[in-house]
Amino acid sequence: EYWLSLGINLILSTIIAGIILIIIITIFSKKFGDQISYGNAFLLVLIANFINFFGLIGFILPLLPSVPYLLYILPVLIWILLLKIFLSNMSFLHIIVVAIIAFALTILVVPSLVAMVSGYLNLP
Repeated sequence: EYWLSLGINLILSTIIAGIILIIIITIFSKKFGDQISYGNAFLLVLIANFINFFGLIGFILPLLPSVPYLLYILPVLIWILLLKIFLSNMSFLHIIVVAIIAFALTILVVPSLVAMVSGYLNLP
């Protein structure tokens, strides 16, 4: 049952964070005139969530407990790397700003939205 709820949370957070990322990218593209395609937004969020949920928090962070703020630095670096790979036509400064905003929203906003949406679903 644990893996089922983790999978449902991963899917819901990918959908919600993907919509939020598309909104952020739309705002940045209209504000700064970047030509950005949104086709890979959900794939980008899925990979970021998968790396952060399973790879980073599960395996890497317990091995490095003495580095302060590593829990915040590594996910932001992952967001920057994935944004640079999937949205390569954005300027690097915009990628850094979008990565910080996306990480902050996935920490602060997305979990409460996932909990709200999963409350409406009738799951076992």
